[in-house]
Amino acid sequence: MGREFRIGTRRSRLALRQTELVCDALRERFPDIIITPKPIVTQGDRDLSSSLQTIGGKGVFVKEIERELLDGTIDFAAHSLKDVQPVLPDGLVLGCFPKRDSPFDCLISPRPYERFDDLPIGARIGTNSLRRQAQLLHRRPDLVIVPIRGNIDSRLRKIETEHLDGVILAEAGLNRLYPSCAEGGAGVEVSETEYLGVCHPELDGLYRLSLRGVLLPAAGQGAMVVECRADDRETLDLLAAIDDPVTRDEVLTEREFMTTLGGSCTFPIGAYAMAMVPPEADERCVAFEGLVASPDGTHMFTERNVGTVAGHVGRAVAEEFIEQGVLPLIDPGVRV
Repeated sequence: MGREFRIGTRRSRLALRQTELVCDALRERFPDIIITPKPIVTQGDRDLSSSLQTIGGKGVFVKEIERELLDGTIDFAAHSLKDVQPVLPDGLVLGCFPKRDSPFDCLISPRPYERFDDLPIGARIGTNSLRRQAQLLHRRPDLVIVPIRGNIDSRLRKIETEHLDGVILAEAGLNRLYPSCAEGGAGVEVSETEYLGVCHPELDGLYRLSLRGVLLPAAGQGAMVVECRADDRETLDLLAAIDDPVTRDEVLTEREFMTTLGGSCTFPIGAYAMAMVPPEADERCVAFEGLVASPDGTHMFTERNVGTVAGHVGRAVAEEFIEQGVLPLIDPGVRV
């Protein structure tokens, strides 16, 4: 492969780190390849004061990058999958899904809480995610949710400036930005309270508590994806070398669930698929759990199912919610 490839990325520290991981994986397989990163400022990066819901949702982090893909300025782009809209612009495809990191959320706090419910009554928790807010308030209506936006660094600083008892972050972002926090490598999941000061000086005085079992993650959380043009065969062949089939099965199931519910819906959605091969089975199965909720946590519904990607288990769970008529209960604007 003698061609030079240009990879688009957001300018944030985490986005640049994820792009570096993609480039390293490709260079390991193709030592002679030339890849040039092209940082791009997106609407979501420019407007840090407005909530994501008011400026267009997670898609505001990828629209400008997709525009440069379509006009040929870049050849492919690395994204956090949960930022990518369920329906792509015509002419673009998701070229590969590198191995997923932890899909779960974590609580970062200045105190070593052993359990989530050890948080004091009326604790102030920082998050801008309606999905996290809904599940937190459903479990602990006494919590005060403080909307915060920005990159990982700025959200961590707000623990002090906003007088927060903690902030909710994706474990994967922390693992990638501070690799020493992920001693187990890709896919590591933290199961107990961990002092982060030993991982990096920037994290001095902070503790991490995994929220696996407390919060159902967003569809595609913990996964990166590389997007490219559908007719660029050379790029597609290149990206196939770093595609992880297990990750692909899991995240496509989660995105199918989200798409069936409407894709651009504004109510909180959680989705988690775990691929497995049962004994004596010829095909990989997917255990899936889906969640929909009202933003205030008053209403929350979950469903579980086991099936295959080809059997559309994600779609089946979404259709069950629709048939039960729960969507108008959590969002009066929904008509079914």
